[in-house]
Amino acid sequence: MSSQGNGRVLLPLDVTHPTKDLAERLEQILPLKGVKAHLLSVREELPSYERLLSTVADFPEDLPHAFETKAKKVLDGVAQSFEKLGAEVTQELVAGPTVAMIEKVAKDENFSFTALAPGAHSRVELFFLGSTTLRVAKHCPGMVLVLRNSQDPGALETVVFGLDGSENAKTAMIEAIEKFKLAERGVKIVLCSISFVPTALTFVSPVEFIAAIESNANLAAETILADSEKAACDYGIKQENIELMMRHGDPSNELLQACKARRAGLLVIGAQGHSAVEHFFLGSVSQRAVMHAPCPVAVVRV
Repeated sequence: MSSQGNGRVLLPLDVTHPTKDLAERLEQILPLKGVKAHLLSVREELPSYERLLSTVADFPEDLPHAFETKAKKVLDGVAQSFEKLGAEVTQELVAGPTVAMIEKVAKDENFSFTALAPGAHSRVELFFLGSTTLRVAKHCPGMVLVLRNSQDPGALETVVFGLDGSENAKTAMIEAIEKFKLAERGVKIVLCSISFVPTALTFVSPVEFIAAIESNANLAAETILADSEKAACDYGIKQENIELMMRHGDPSNELLQACKARRAGLLVIGAQGHSAVEHFFLGSVSQRAVMHAPCPVAVVRV
């Protein structure tokens, strides 16, 4: 992997609800020494909303300037926490629709890694934040890391990888191993593949046919795990730090259960598989993982 991809991180921040321990949370996943962290604040700017504000008699004409002044104070505070951990920090303030601006900066400035963290929000705010996070995870290039408020303190010990047999999933695994320095840190990895037969198929098909399908699905999952294990070893993970896990059932539910069972500190999944069916199911898996995983989630687009 290029040093450029490993060394530059885009960090969109909600300055109205700042995450005080953002640097510490990210440091658990990604060692920050030498990393170039780019802090981005977006002032939501929608034409209809601006027109509505202008109808108020005492509408402050310097509202954008007031926002930027307060945002800069927040960014400066976050920057200091990153610099203490050895990161090089730059800042940027932009205006426009939040998701669109995050995507634009990520693409225009060629960031291959974007990290998001929720702050302290109400349930209503979390609904909209969830929508923003999902859209960023779906459209931003490269890897999107979604941190968690419930993130346990301490070093990263276990990472679960969701594998579907596609080259995208394997490449996502390799990228995470390299980017997060998992081999050097001695992190345990759990390679998880799901043997899945759609419920609708079992409802209408003969028992013998379903048995054959289940057997083939199990064999495919075993092959995926063996192939992924070899790739992980090739990239420096020690054999004793690899666990192979095959589960049966709904892919999204089983992957989340695997994270809970192993008390994972990170879940890594690819953005899509290589077939239409895989794209449908993995799209559903990534969406559920971003919203409901008990640990941080890295969605990798390769």
